[in-house]
Amino acid sequence: MTNPIRILIADDHPAFRTGVRDRLLLEPDMEIVAESGNGAETLQLARKLIPDVLLLDIDLPDMSGVEIARRLQEANSPVRVLILSAHETEDFIFRVVDHGAAGYLGKHEPLSAIVEAVRGVGRGEEGWLSRRIATLLMHREHPRREPSGTEHFTEREREVLQLLARGQSNPQIGSQLFIAESTVKKHVNGLYEKTGVHSRAAIVAWAWENGLVEDPRG
Repeated sequence: MTNPIRILIADDHPAFRTGVRDRLLLEPDMEIVAESGNGAETLQLARKLIPDVLLLDIDLPDMSGVEIARRLQEANSPVRVLILSAHETEDFIFRVVDHGAAGYLGKHEPLSAIVEAVRGVGRGEEGWLSRRIATLLMHREHPRREPSGTEHFTEREREVLQLLARGQSNPQIGSQLFIAESTVKKHVNGLYEKTGVHSRAAIVAWAWENGLVEDPRG
């Protein structure tokens, strides 16, 4: 049996924190190891408990989520930071990503999206960003990129790209295509290399802007 994903929730709004906690506890593969409402305690708990995922509000009262992510990154901590924020300006998003966040979601996201993001980040997948944020990130990485490399996509890479655009995780893609999860990761990495983007959300944004998949935003 696979070990559950160990989660530390840090948010200074008790009602929001409780709602997220109660939803995550419905998942059999998730475990809440602690909760925190301030930055100093969050950093202390992250260092002591070493959760798989730190679900982190960007606006804690005594220390920003950016600073917490930066300190964990500088310490080479294995804790993977998933940011929850109401901020969606480009400069702010890029600053957080540059400081080592494994994912960035808006607080407007449905709880189901948070569950999937926690699961993906907990399994080591990168780039769990909202569609809108992914588009901003894609433009930052390649503001004028043409889809010149698409003729070099393998048939399997094209299939994986279509399933990524539907929001499927690596295990779901592997199940649908009857291939191992490690093989899915290999194809995803191949897509990253050929397109020049560096997250699954950014590659989906790149693909729909170039007409390779339907717009995942609906």
